[in-house]
Amino acid sequence: TLSFVIPKEITAGLRELSQQTQATLFMTLTAAFAVLLSRYSGQSDICIGTPIANRNRTETEDLIGFFVNTLALRTKVDGGTTFMDLIRQTRTTALNAYAHQDVPFEHLVEVLKPERHTSHHPVFQVMFTMQNMPTGVLELPELLLKIMDTEVVTAKFDLNLTMTEADEVLLASFEFNTDLFEQRTIENMIGHFSRLLEAVVAHPTKQIVDLSMLSQAERRQLLVEWNNTATGYSIDKTIHQLFEERAAQMPQAIALIFEDQQITYGQLNARANQLAHYLRAKGVGPEILVGICAERS
Repeated sequence: TLSFVIPKEITAGLRELSQQTQATLFMTLTAAFAVLLSRYSGQSDICIGTPIANRNRTETEDLIGFFVNTLALRTKVDGGTTFMDLIRQTRTTALNAYAHQDVPFEHLVEVLKPERHTSHHPVFQVMFTMQNMPTGVLELPELLLKIMDTEVVTAKFDLNLTMTEADEVLLASFEFNTDLFEQRTIENMIGHFSRLLEAVVAHPTKQIVDLSMLSQAERRQLLVEWNNTATGYSIDKTIHQLFEERAAQMPQAIALIFEDQQITYGQLNARANQLAHYLRAKGVGPEILVGICAERS
C-alpha cells in the first residue's frame, strides 16, 4: 500500500466542481479515477467497484452489523467530451446504482454469468472506496472501544484506491497486487493521478483528451528523448538500396518480429525480391499503383 495527500487547493476545487454539477465529491473522484484507468488501459469502457453501507432504512442506521454491499459503476470515457460532462454521466450512473443497492452483488454475478477465473474478481478488478462516514467515539457500558490499524498483507483486488476526507485535504492510498504492479509503477500512477486532478480543477471544460497528467520530465522524454532517432545515411541512395546493403552486411540479423515469428534481413530481402518479380511479371512498372490488402502480421 502506498499513501499520498491531495492538497487543499485541489480538494477545494474538486468540491466546487461537484457543486457545479450537482454531484458528490465521490462522483467527481470516480470520474477522475475512470479517466486515469482509461489512460493506463487504453480502454474507454471502465467498470469500477465501490462498497456501499446499504443502510438506507432508518431502522438499520444504528444497528451493529455488516450490511455493506458492492456496486459496479460502469463509465464510458469519451475523450471528446468535457470532464464536467463525465461527472454528470458518473452522477447518473451512481444514482441509478444507489436505487438498486439492495440487490446483492453475488446475485448480480449469478445473473450476468461472466467468465470466471481464480486469478481475478468477476465484473471488476479495480475498487474505489470513499471514507466519508463520521468516526465519532462509540461508548458502550463497561466496554472500551478504539480503532486499530491492521497490516494488509494480501490485496483483495488488482488495484484499490481509498480516499478519506480530512479537514481541508484528501488522504489517499493505493493498495495493489504485487504480482501485477511494481512499486515504481504505482508511484508513477500516484503522480499521474495527482496531476490529472490538478488539470481537471484548472480546466474542467476542456475535452478529456486534452487533460494532461504527465510531468515536464515525462513530456520531454516522450517528445524529445525517445524521438531522438536521427542518424546519418547516404543521400544519393534510395530506401530499398539502403535496405539491400544492410541485408548483405548482416543477413542473419532479425529484421521483423510478430508474436512467435521472426524474419531475418536475408529472408525479408528474398521475399521482397520475389514479390517484385511477381509484380513485374504482371506488368507493374514505374507510376503504376498497386493496392495492398493484408492482415496484421
